[in-house]
Amino acid sequence: MVFAASRAGLAVVSMFAWVGDPAPRRSVTQVARLWAAQYDSPWFIAIAQHGYQKTPDASPAAFFPLYPLLIRIATPLTLGRPWVAALLVANAALLGALIVLFRLAEHELGPAAAGRTIFYLVAFPTGFFLSAAYNEGLFIALLAATVYCLRRQLWWRAGLLGALAAATRSAGILLLLAFAIELLRARPGWRDALAAGLVPLGLGAVMAVDRLAYGDPLAFSHTQAAHWGRHLAPPWQAPIDAVRRAGPPFTEIWVHNVLELASVLALAALLVPWLRRTRRDQVVYPLLGAALLIFMISFPSRYTADIPYPLYSTSRIGLEVFPAFMALGVLGRRPWLDRAVLTTFLSAQGLLAAHFLHSGWVA
Repeated sequence: MVFAASRAGLAVVSMFAWVGDPAPRRSVTQVARLWAAQYDSPWFIAIAQHGYQKTPDASPAAFFPLYPLLIRIATPLTLGRPWVAALLVANAALLGALIVLFRLAEHELGPAAAGRTIFYLVAFPTGFFLSAAYNEGLFIALLAATVYCLRRQLWWRAGLLGALAAATRSAGILLLLAFAIELLRARPGWRDALAAGLVPLGLGAVMAVDRLAYGDPLAFSHTQAAHWGRHLAPPWQAPIDAVRRAGPPFTEIWVHNVLELASVLALAALLVPWLRRTRRDQVVYPLLGAALLIFMISFPSRYTADIPYPLYSTSRIGLEVFPAFMALGVLGRRPWLDRAVLTTFLSAQGLLAAHFLHSGWVA
């Protein structure tokens, strides 16, 4: 089921990515290079090659170090081609994420729901980012693996994985919530409870890197505000702004704002019912999912001419809210809903992947 989901999703992406291609004879290598050269990907690759170089606004600090470090480690295996290493690491992480998430969902929800969970994740409209040179797949793998270990009371393994997650994306610090929930449920000895302290060490390592490179341990946050306009706001503010500033219907700005808002609302619609009806021993899933969603929309982009999207990139970052896909995996037992979801997801993903491959902004 894992391989079927990944193969099906990537096949659809590849098929649609060629639509409208002005160079149909373009080689696989050329397409792969394009796949690794869009938007955030060059940032990760540059950090892997040159480290955190100083810039006027410390912009490289916005990209956490674990994924670039893995690219650097893998580069000798790809004969010195870092863009190949970036794709290799991302796709290996995606495979790991699908395996771990399947095992986790299988234990909690059964094999049928687990299969649908990973299929919906790969098929999601922005699911192609999981196979691009981005760190989404790595982060999902670490999130799911941490929760997997917590559910089995492997506290120190969970702490180490949680630290790695926090060194991949800032939202990894939210795994402290998952730790707290599972510690209260299982009530282990105090020595095991100390494992939760490993999670902040991942973010601490990022702060240490920023301090050495830029003289500012919070450079990762400050550069997000300076370069991308991100700021702390009430979680309801960005969705409201996305409605108010959607732009004229069917323009590019309107399409992006609709996509971002629809992603947020869909994830919330999946998590809220699960939170209301969840078994007490499974409450970690909707609560962690809600925390990831709230964190995502609580740092919107300020509306500017360059970035007219209050919910900037949420359709991509929403992939990380894996409990929502677990909830959808349960609902997908209804055949009509399963067909409707896959038809909608895969059709949208094909169009967005083609746009992305032709250097269009997606998320």
